[in-house]
Amino acid sequence: MNQAVCTMAEKLNIIIVGASYLGSKVARALAKSMPQDLAVNHRILLIERNSHFSHLFTFPRFVVVPNHEHKAFIPMSKLFNEAQCNAQIITASVETVNESEIVLDRDTPFGRRLPWHILVMATGSRLSPPANMPTSTKVDSVQYLKNLQERIRTAKSIALVGGGAVGVQISTDIKSYYSDKEVHLIHSRDRLMSRFDASLGDIVLQTCKELGIHVHLGTRAKLPDTDGPCTIELQSGEIISVDLYLKCTGQVINSEPIRELAKESINSDGTIHVLRTLQVEKHPRIFAVGDVNDLLHIKSVRPAIGQVEVAQKNIISLLRGQTPEATFENNAAGIHLTLGLKRDVYCKQTQDGSSPADIEVEDDEGLEDMGVEFMWNDLGADKNDFWA
Repeated sequence: MNQAVCTMAEKLNIIIVGASYLGSKVARALAKSMPQDLAVNHRILLIERNSHFSHLFTFPRFVVVPNHEHKAFIPMSKLFNEAQCNAQIITASVETVNESEIVLDRDTPFGRRLPWHILVMATGSRLSPPANMPTSTKVDSVQYLKNLQERIRTAKSIALVGGGAVGVQISTDIKSYYSDKEVHLIHSRDRLMSRFDASLGDIVLQTCKELGIHVHLGTRAKLPDTDGPCTIELQSGEIISVDLYLKCTGQVINSEPIRELAKESINSDGTIHVLRTLQVEKHPRIFAVGDVNDLLHIKSVRPAIGQVEVAQKNIISLLRGQTPEATFENNAAGIHLTLGLKRDVYCKQTQDGSSPADIEVEDDEGLEDMGVEFMWNDLGADKNDFWA
């Protein structure tokens, strides 16, 4: 849709903070469905610190397997191709939020302080590299992955600290791609993938044993200052000498920008307490979607995807002066894990574990790039130019 650019004062801003899986979908759904009478007075601004969409699910694979790393960073230039209102992406981070404005970490064409009418927090969680990138541009992130690939290629022994999805997937990919390497997986809990049903952990552990990975459960690691070559002392007293270790722990919910404004709604774990309408209780014009809210204890994208439609419907209702009525009721949890290059595991369960988990194991050749073209298609990006 062609629409004249208006000044900031002429339109009310619907600001979505974070362009990961749910944030980008909320922004696009709103832009695509905005009624014309509302489009006249409202604009959508999607705030994202990274230059490209980061396909986080591929990071563990592309840490190990070369020649695909550039595919993990997808241009968002066509995200709003079907927009029915003014919708734009601003490359920046949000430092703070007050009752009327957000404050960015840099100057932008819109300025550094942006007034907001509706605010959607889709900030997810902060992950330690290599689960997330320490850089914000595609060029730098691709180089980071290439450097790490080379360190893994030349290391004879590697330790992964953390037995969640990232540690499990990197360790099994390493041992699957480089069968001669000595790989250690260290986890403080008594079983791997401990947030999920025990049967999933059993399958993961068995796969690790089949691949020849040394698994250390129920013990913490005293990590040295250098990531290798180094010696790692385990709480159990065991000493491991490796050429490289990767820390795959430390997920922190990223609610910091609204902590001062809505401190009564920030839980002890950092999640934002929201109503089933996805609204912050004492701040009804603030929504939170995805990992950053407290509706799902076990965090993953697929069970949360229904929050996109709920947010979209309720924001439109608010803009019309109506009471938001759409609610998110999903109690499902699940995860898709790759265990090396030739095994995929799908786990479906409830959030509270009240029903038996449904687990499916698929063994096949698989795709080295994990079928990343799907996300390029979903974002409208040109998959004939993976370097874009």
